Amino acid sequence: MKISVVIPTHNRPQYLEESLRSVLNQSLSPYEVLVVNNGDNKVKLPSDMDTVKIIDIEPHAGAAKARNAGAALAAGDFVAFIDDDDLWHKDYLKNVSNAISRGAKCMISRLDKLQNDKVVPYKNAHNKLSQDAILVYNPGITGSNIVISKDLFKQVGGFDAKLPPSEDKSLILELLMKNIKVVTLPDNQAIIREHGAERLTDAGKMAKGIFEFTKKYGSIMNTKQKIANWLKIYRYRYEAGNKFALAPFATLYTLTRVMKLLRI
Repeated sequence: MKISVVIPTHNRPQYLEESLRSVLNQSLSPYEVLVVNNGDNKVKLPSDMDTVKIIDIEPHAGAAKARNAGAALAAGDFVAFIDDDDLWHKDYLKNVSNAISRGAKCMISRLDKLQNDKVVPYKNAHNKLSQDAILVYNPGITGSNIVISKDLFKQVGGFDAKLPPSEDKSLILELLMKNIKVVTLPDNQAIIREHGAERLTDAGKMAKGIFEFTKKYGSIMNTKQKIANWLKIYRYRYEAGNKFALAPFATLYTLTRVMKLLRI
């Protein structure tokens, strides 16, 4: 069993090296590490990282396309994804390997957050991973805590590049819709970094991503789930500077309150 690691990167050299060290210093070494660059400049790494493969794709293609490109070229049986500014606990791949030996084909690990140089609990999808949950919110799925067999990844078509920032939970939703088991590893630690605006997805893009997610999966959403998503869309549109987003936001908020009172 071989695990390939795929790291999409976009103009963040200050974090990429630290992320790579957390991968290369694993107690169980990965079969290979592929950095997929969709930034403006060439990736330059220290000489002790000469085993890392660098793949250049179209600038600004996006994380989903970068992950898909890396997975397509990966030679391992499984692909583990991590973003260029995030970290793994040193036993991350060892714990994943143990789960694979027990028959797991796709795994979601716990998410902690690096906040002011301190690691604090963030999200844990354990006992929360369901189709209904994912249709409304993200229970703890990112591009840094998914490990999946390459065959299964191909089967569901990889990450949907039309859905950022919802492409990660969409991938898992596609598996659940096909009744494919996704194993949660509540004690395995992926660490996302909290920092300034350069990590934060633009509010307009957030609104667009949720809109596309709702359009794609609207046929299987109930009324409450649709309203919950539209509330988020209008909120992000307002944050993006669209003052006219407030009117439908207020209407939907009122409707949600009424539905709650009526227990619909």
